[in-house]
Amino acid sequence: MQYALDRIHKQKKIKKDARVYVVTAVFFLIAGVLLYRLFNLQVLQHGAFAARSDELHNIEKELKPVRGQVMVSENGETYPIITNKDYYFVYADPRKIEDKQHFIDTITPILGLKEEEWKDLLAKVSKENDPYEPIRRKVELEDVQKIKDAELSGVYNVPESYRMYPEGIFGGHILGFVDYNGEGKYGIEGYYNQELTGVGGVLKSAKDATGRSITIGEREVKRPVNGSKIILTIDRKIQVKICDEIKKGVEGFGAKTGTIIVMEPYSGAVVGMCSYPDFDPEKYNEVENINIYNNPAIFSAYEPGSIFKAITLAIGIDEKKITPYTTYEDTGEIKLIGLKPIRNSDLQAHGIQTMTQVLEKSLNTGAVFVANKIGNKDFRKYVQNFGFGENTGISLDTEVPGDISSLDKRGDIYTITASFGQGITVTPLQFISAFSALVNGGKLMKPHIVEEIIHEDGSTDTFAPTTIRQVISQSSSSAISGMLVSVVENGWGGKAGVEGYYVGGKTGTAQVAGKDGEYGEETIHSFVGFGPARNPKFVILVKLDEPQSHVFSSDTATTIFRKVASYLFQMYDIEPER
Repeated sequence: MQYALDRIHKQKKIKKDARVYVVTAVFFLIAGVLLYRLFNLQVLQHGAFAARSDELHNIEKELKPVRGQVMVSENGETYPIITNKDYYFVYADPRKIEDKQHFIDTITPILGLKEEEWKDLLAKVSKENDPYEPIRRKVELEDVQKIKDAELSGVYNVPESYRMYPEGIFGGHILGFVDYNGEGKYGIEGYYNQELTGVGGVLKSAKDATGRSITIGEREVKRPVNGSKIILTIDRKIQVKICDEIKKGVEGFGAKTGTIIVMEPYSGAVVGMCSYPDFDPEKYNEVENINIYNNPAIFSAYEPGSIFKAITLAIGIDEKKITPYTTYEDTGEIKLIGLKPIRNSDLQAHGIQTMTQVLEKSLNTGAVFVANKIGNKDFRKYVQNFGFGENTGISLDTEVPGDISSLDKRGDIYTITASFGQGITVTPLQFISAFSALVNGGKLMKPHIVEEIIHEDGSTDTFAPTTIRQVISQSSSSAISGMLVSVVENGWGGKAGVEGYYVGGKTGTAQVAGKDGEYGEETIHSFVGFGPARNPKFVILVKLDEPQSHVFSSDTATTIFRKVASYLFQMYDIEPER
């Protein structure tokens, strides 16, 4: 009996101990959960809750910098070609508009809404419980004031800053544009996006329960750094002139596109650069083909054709392989084993010819004669030294280097065809830079389109003329310059002549190679020339893609050159030489 009682007592004790253990375990479990929760809140999520607390009790507002202006010069003064303008975005809260028809009748004449616009707006503001309807962006301040004076209920406005291009289509290729995200794209806007954008600031201050700033509370202000001002080397009057002339030229000669560049040969400064068709930077989103954003002057590499003969003969002179008076016999063609013969563009044999006559008559056989004397290795070295096959480094987006890789291949044929501008590609900017070296004493100058950058703190970055290298000697430069003057005086460049002045230059009519490498009927016309002859103030390159009205550039690009050169002689007030 006693045994049974002891057993029962023992079982009760075990059950009691078990309950104690369970309660203890539950207690520790709850304590553990609470401790973890406290650890999670105070340590793991401290940053999030601190940020939330900061958000509830503080205002943090981004202070946007003002995007920098871009300037051009005219008659010694600078003018903004890219600037900013403040407009207003007008919108409505239909819930607060009491008389919908009165609202429409009042706002329509102020904003100049068309019939379909005000009808659409009437339908929008008539919606029940609609808190927001946009009305119009880019509203002028005076129109906003008129709306305020009308005391209309339910209409509001927000200031907005827009990029403004006062000249419209002035040269969209060199300016670029700012997209809807505020990012600069293409041209100056793209290349100098960071400098023009500036650095944003921030305003931090305490706020009350309604979310308003407490003026007596602590404030932390990091002021924005406004974008820098960029002054271009572009001359406004020259730019307007060449944009007008290339438009007339493309349309008049039935070309697809065209480009004009004007450069100062001794400094490398680009004072004019325009291509057609162009685009309006303020309406960049309305273009039919986004490829128009690319600047043909630096993006469209092409086989230059006969203008390259000037480079070839300059190399021959500098290597002392020829002089302007060296002669050869022109038989009209050069036969090559296993390849088509190389013929002159006029398909004629001219007999004994000087090197000057080679340029005057643009003889392919003469260029080959010189190239054979130079040799493949030296020819390629000079071509590279003239800057072909690499970017010029101008401060514009989307530049391409052209292609002279064929000169790395074994065989004379690649040097032979390159001597008269086939089998290699160049950009218009590359070529005008190289041509400037022919007439400025032999120095390849780095082309630049930015003269100065003025930062908000008043410091400046000035872009001085930079000599890349001496490509040919001063005497070689003088010799080739004289030969190029003879091209205009006595050769195919005659229509480039300007009455009262000596100018020099070279024509080029390049066949366009197809995808299969074969040359078709389409051509690219070029003329590159300089003036005045003795001390060149300017070099002009004119390029027309696939003109339909004439066969040779001697009838197209030369006439555009003459018009631009005549204008420059007058603008620079250069006394006649004759």
